[in-house]
Amino acid sequence: MANPLKLLKLKATGFQFIQETPIDAPPKKVWASLLNFDKWFGFEPPAQRPKSTLEVWPGGRWFTEAKDGTANLNMIVTRIEPQKLLRLAGPMGMSHLPVNNAFIFELQPKSGGKKTLLRFCQRTYGFLTPDIKKMFAGGWKQQLSQLKDLAESK
Repeated sequence: MANPLKLLKLKATGFQFIQETPIDAPPKKVWASLLNFDKWFGFEPPAQRPKSTLEVWPGGRWFTEAKDGTANLNMIVTRIEPQKLLRLAGPMGMSHLPVNNAFIFELQPKSGGKKTLLRFCQRTYGFLTPDIKKMFAGGWKQQLSQLKDLAESK
């Protein structure tokens, strides 16, 4: 991540991508798992992760808090359609840059509602570092795999 206390030579740009994750669980269970960010979101082992909280209402925050008191506002909830759609908008770790992200989680029932296709879209615009799209795409691949594992657990 770029140093926030030096002048950066960045130009405004953007990117978007969609990732699809088939999940062997009904939308109701996938939705409950999705909303429980603290159980699936993070790059550290679960015991070392910052606490991740999602306030599930329009205008609600998704934020993380580490044990040392470090905290981040990741995103704001912009739309909820229970068991179907969750949209978020915000800086997502890039709070030192003029950047905005839109995250869309869409749940599509499959196999008569016994399975779910989770579609995730990220759209980002602002003063971005050259490697940020690759970093986010790889990060979401890992995070959505962890969400899948949680939703498929008994």
